[in-house]
Amino acid sequence: MNRKGFTLAELLGVIAILGIIALITVPAINRSLNKGKEDLYNTQIEQLKKGAQDYYAEHLSEMPDSINSVSCKTIDELQKGGYLPLDVKNPKTDKAFPLTTEICVKKITDMEFDYEVRDNN
Repeated sequence: MNRKGFTLAELLGVIAILGIIALITVPAINRSLNKGKEDLYNTQIEQLKKGAQDYYAEHLSEMPDSINSVSCKTIDELQKGGYLPLDVKNPKTDKAFPLTTEICVKKITDMEFDYEVRDNN
């Protein structure tokens, strides 16, 4: 007997194997994509902090002068001054960070400052 094609059992076996492969790979791919977005988000936050550091390096008189005091600038202010690019996007939402988002510097000690991004929305 000359056999052409596959039996139902063979097709079900292939489908089962493909299903197992999908169950293994899809979560791994999702984890990789989410990690990539998280890494890009952290990079964007560091870019915002770097823009604020550049601003305050040129405007030392606006730095906090006493310990635990805070000074903030919005993304809009930093962009208008040329310290940030105009297209800083939040990879988690795939939209631009709100222009009202503040980057604040807090004086920790006489020589140590901490930068923080505060989303007011």
